[in-house]
Amino acid sequence: MNSHSTKPALTINRFIESLRKHAANGKSPSLGILNIPADLRLGTEDYQAITRDAFHNLPENTKVHRLENGMVAFARAGAWDSDDQTFVEHIREILTDVIDRQGLGHIPDNLWNRFEWPKDQEKLGDLLGISLAERPASAAAERFDMAEMLRGAITTEAVFDSCRRQAIVGFEDSRREILGHEIYCSLDYLRQHHLASFLLEGPGEIEILSRVLDEKIMEVTASIAPAILPDKLHLNMQIQTVHTDKFTDFIAEHDGRLIENMAIEFSMENAIANWWEFEDACEFLHSLGIQVGLDRITLPALEFLSPRKVNVDFIKVIWDQNIVGSRRAEVADRLREFAELFADQSLILTRCDSRTALRMGRSLGVDVFEGSYIDAMLGSYLHRECKSKRRTSDKRCAVCQWAPREARKTGCDFHFRAGKVLSEI
Repeated sequence: MNSHSTKPALTINRFIESLRKHAANGKSPSLGILNIPADLRLGTEDYQAITRDAFHNLPENTKVHRLENGMVAFARAGAWDSDDQTFVEHIREILTDVIDRQGLGHIPDNLWNRFEWPKDQEKLGDLLGISLAERPASAAAERFDMAEMLRGAITTEAVFDSCRRQAIVGFEDSRREILGHEIYCSLDYLRQHHLASFLLEGPGEIEILSRVLDEKIMEVTASIAPAILPDKLHLNMQIQTVHTDKFTDFIAEHDGRLIENMAIEFSMENAIANWWEFEDACEFLHSLGIQVGLDRITLPALEFLSPRKVNVDFIKVIWDQNIVGSRRAEVADRLREFAELFADQSLILTRCDSRTALRMGRSLGVDVFEGSYIDAMLGSYLHRECKSKRRTSDKRCAVCQWAPREARKTGCDFHFRAGKVLSEI
């Protein structure tokens, strides 16, 4: 639940514009509006009491907006199936106390109103006392045009050029085992070399870019599958992507061989913002035999994450050098606790860019690692494995396997797959 009761009231125009942006991004928010008359003159404490009650009685991840006309709006992505009768009864009690305190005012018969946007926008406009007529088609389709423009601008070859194949490695004493590879698009490289003329700002534009890249990375993965399979592939996606026709087509590629040993990762931020859709996506992917992971978890966030509420097969925690030293002792303890809970190689420490990350992680019970240091460490193994006349150094061999475009240039195979065991040098 996100509380806005202590912030300045939101203007009606900004509230409606936010709903229109969600709709343009393919979302259909569910709304509840408390029709609180302006003459009740609710104070800050009254709005805080309403927000607290909403936190306890309305669905999780419902956002609260105090509007400039005194009303309070409650919005959440996706369906709103829970019973809100208890919440409404409590609000009536709060407002009754306000009326008793002030000696005037009334509670309208239509105190609580439920809407689905954009289907019920005319009814919402009537309640707010404004006109919400449909915008011209060209304006309404502006963000969809942005998506089509990006699809045209970002070629599959550009994504292949920016594609990375990062190793996920398990450690046990001196034994090192390749557990799979994450296939992803380096956004920094793509922007610098292929999108220099595009200025993308704000969460809406970034979300559209993320979805377009999901589509493109699926195309690239399918195209290089003959060269990289058999292997365990990890793909990071937006939750909304797995419910698209593009994803349905993707999992059918190569007669289903792509998903025989696949994992889909959702970022923690994306999951929290779309929790119900996240749970549905997990159930759907599990029904296909695809593993699900929660990615981009920061070390401080472990203090607030409940393992019992997360129906995933593994989690990926971002390495932070600030964990070193007594200042972050409590975070280190939490990481050790999670390493015990997520046993059997189901906690992966990512963005490991130094030997310190590997040593510290192992000392806290982490067995699986991913990052630039891990890729560089594999260079010596790869150099010994590769028989190409073009191989020159450990570093070049590491880069060749990390960037598929380099492997294509040198004509090299992808040497390591899931299950490859490496002894310590």
